[in-house]
Amino acid sequence: MARGLLPLLLVVVLIIETQCKNDTEALIHRPYNKLITRRIIAKREIKCNLDEYNLGVQCCKKCERGFVKNTSCPTDISKHCVACKNGKEYMDHVNDLDKCLRCHSCDSIFGLEVAKNCTPAQNTECTCAKDYFCNSSVPCRHCDPCTTCESGVIEKQCTSTSNTVCGTKDRRKQKGRTSKENLGEVVPKAEASYENVPLIYTDVDLSSHVAGIVEEMTLQEVKTFVRNHKVPEPVIDQTVRDYFSDTSEQKIKLFQVWYQRHGIKGAYGTLISSLRDFKMCTAADKIEEKLKAAVSSCQEGGQSYNDDTEQSKTCTQECRNSYNGSAELSKTYSGSLEET
Repeated sequence: MARGLLPLLLVVVLIIETQCKNDTEALIHRPYNKLITRRIIAKREIKCNLDEYNLGVQCCKKCERGFVKNTSCPTDISKHCVACKNGKEYMDHVNDLDKCLRCHSCDSIFGLEVAKNCTPAQNTECTCAKDYFCNSSVPCRHCDPCTTCESGVIEKQCTSTSNTVCGTKDRRKQKGRTSKENLGEVVPKAEASYENVPLIYTDVDLSSHVAGIVEEMTLQEVKTFVRNHKVPEPVIDQTVRDYFSDTSEQKIKLFQVWYQRHGIKGAYGTLISSLRDFKMCTAADKIEEKLKAAVSSCQEGGQSYNDDTEQSKTCTQECRNSYNGSAELSKTYSGSLEET
């Protein structure tokens, strides 16, 4: 009897042990599974306000315009948001960034000037400087110099967004006659100003004077001059690279490129009037005096600088002979740059 009960007791013990083990494991896994479930539900249900952003399971405060965060998750904008540097940096929208944006500059080389200074909450606003206009859409990145009317008749003044519209001399004369007839008055002749005095020797050959001309200009002034007379940027860049360590040679080559593109006719007048338009009056005065002296020295018998046009052409031809070889060299150089 005792022997028959022993196997039965062993079976009961095994069953009890197995059940206890299963119950223990169930008790361990149930809290863990509930924790995972709660995390998943919490992650799905978390919603942040409009002035906040989600960072994992946490809502962080966004910084106002003019400020950026100084911690990974701001919770107090008075402590965790810092201002951009006035005049140097800005941030023009609510954000969760940690760095401000750099203020733009209005480069005078491109005819620009500041319309509104940069603030921590707003970028710099640029506009065209006086006597410059912009054809491109706002914001303008490059302004061109306004056209100077050779006839002296302006139909429409240059503005920051449109170029000068020139008229003709015939129309100006007609207006003068009408004025006299209608008003019965004599219209006095306008006094010659510093800007409208006719340039002497407008067709003087500048070839042999290039080095002397650019000696009175800085490299930046030469770049401004040739850039505003449509010498392509790739040509300018290539020239600077070719003579990287020689600023004087850079100026000479850049000027020669412009001169070859422009030609002798009217080049002297274009040079002097443009320098004055670009506010480089000191350079213009020195170049005029230098060329006046050079041309005068070429004239036979001590002819004065104010001799008539035929004498000036003769003198110009004599000066030109010394540059024949250099002119051919600059043509070849200019052609190679345009191919580049």
